[in-house]
Amino acid sequence: MKWTYCIPNKMGTSILLMGALVLVLVNNLKERANSKQLKTAFESIYEDRLMAETYLFRLTHELHQIEELLKSPKPGQKEKLFEKIDEIEQINLLYLETKLTAIEDQRFEHFEKQTWDLTRALQSQSFEIAQSKIKEALRDLQLLSDIQVLEAQGLLAQTQRIFSSGSLSSQFEIGLVIVLGLMIQSILFASKTLQERKSFSPENLN
Repeated sequence: MKWTYCIPNKMGTSILLMGALVLVLVNNLKERANSKQLKTAFESIYEDRLMAETYLFRLTHELHQIEELLKSPKPGQKEKLFEKIDEIEQINLLYLETKLTAIEDQRFEHFEKQTWDLTRALQSQSFEIAQSKIKEALRDLQLLSDIQVLEAQGLLAQTQRIFSSGSLSSQFEIGLVIVLGLMIQSILFASKTLQERKSFSPENLN
């Protein structure tokens, strides 16, 4: 620790404190950026994955309802069928408001085509074609649901990386404070030792 005797007390302490402040400030800015990334990730999980999965579930339910109506015709069937089609169109609009990946966009476009074909088949009372379009549309919904799971897993992995980074930053900050505390203590001790040596130098004995 001989280097401590070469640093003036005030100057050395000031330099160390300034360095600590700079490092803490940089670490704080990094933590703020991490917080923003976490907020974005959590919002995406809710708005673009959880809500999207809810819309997919509702679309699946409506298609199964149409399927049941076609299997067991009842009075007012036509009106009920087109009520279901209208509901599907409304849910489609809500789903399109979520953030879609390129694969999702392509798959959902295919799903919409199946529902348009389904509408035309119902209008012309081509119920066999309608049944086949329902099956294709349900297959698209299952694939879209699988994509939601994969994307959500990716977002969760991203949040874990951010948490790990934040933990390392906190440990670094604590370590920095400990090291600076030891260094400042060493400088103060060295300064005190120099003062004691000066007070007991041979010149003071004359």
